[in-house]
Amino acid sequence: MKLAIVSIFAGSALSLAGCSQTDKTAAKTPAKTEATKTEAVHEHHAPHKGTLVVFGEEFAHLELVLDPVSGKLTAYALDGEADNAIRIKQAEIEIAVTPAKTEAFPVKLKAVASTLTGEAVGDSSQFEGQDDKLKGLKEFDGKILTIELKGQPFKDVGFNYPKGNEEPDGAQH
Repeated sequence: MKLAIVSIFAGSALSLAGCSQTDKTAAKTPAKTEATKTEAVHEHHAPHKGTLVVFGEEFAHLELVLDPVSGKLTAYALDGEADNAIRIKQAEIEIAVTPAKTEAFPVKLKAVASTLTGEAVGDSSQFEGQDDKLKGLKEFDGKILTIELKGQPFKDVGFNYPKGNEEPDGAQH
């Protein structure tokens, strides 16, 4: 009987030692600390591979796509996540473009009607304009003079092409 109790006691002690060892091993496994935890960076991806200009705190975006060969600039009005098109009432969007070491010039983007999407001038998410001064440009500073997105007016919103205006910490230029 004593042998059975000693065996049970020894088995329990070994079992506890095994658990204790497992806990020690787990303690040695690097746990996620504040230094190793990284908050997921909230990024938006331009659906047309253009440059995103953010309005408000992710209230909406305007994606700009430049064809440097033709000098055509296309703008797409997008929601706060840059996932879905949003229609706006403006017939045109004016952008002041300032290439390096030259003076600013205006570029007017006109609303594009589309039978495919049912969009019309005054109810469109796509705008286009062409200017020979845009030909060959790879980078410029810009300012969207006025735009109304989802009923909210914005004025003089600056950006850099191709960087956009959204800083990694979410701040705007």
